[in-house]
Amino acid sequence: MSRRKTDRRVLRTRRQLQESLMSLVLEKGYDAVTVEDITERADLGRTTFYLHYKDKDDLLLQSLETVYDDLVEQIQQRTVDEWVADGQGPWTLAFRHAADNARFYQIILSGQGGSVIKNRVQNYIAATAQRTISQLTQELGVTPSVPLEVLSHYIASSLLGLIAWWLQHDQPYTVAEMDAYFRQLAMQGTTQVIGIGL
Repeated sequence: MSRRKTDRRVLRTRRQLQESLMSLVLEKGYDAVTVEDITERADLGRTTFYLHYKDKDDLLLQSLETVYDDLVEQIQQRTVDEWVADGQGPWTLAFRHAADNARFYQIILSGQGGSVIKNRVQNYIAATAQRTISQLTQELGVTPSVPLEVLSHYIASSLLGLIAWWLQHDQPYTVAEMDAYFRQLAMQGTTQVIGIGL
């Protein structure tokens, strides 16, 4: 058997387990879901589960990293000049990403994955924001008037809070509208702190 077929099978198995976990959490809550529930829903054996994950927390954390790594990759593909030219920022992609991965975000942001998981998501986004802002300020030769860690955690918590509300209410506004609202509410002050105007 070729390595490509094996890799494809591994990816398919992990996707089945991740999808099963998400659907079960939305139905009955994270704490009530067992590994047996997950494998039954995925139509896979428990042995197969443990070949890929230590437990359901490991499955959720790896799912989280896969989803957010995709977002980070999209953000890092664009330069500061491209963001400015388009009148956008990383938050634009965050709303689009949340819409595309709504089930996952609903699980995490509702706290069904536990506060540790939710905090890890927020810290992950804050760390990404801090790297992005640090790169931006270095490229533009400006110095923020607020420490980067404070600024990055402010952006992460306000962005996640707004995304959580938006998804809980079945996305009553478009991605473009939410992008504009977030810009008005949070980013004008943030860009002033950084010393630029986006």
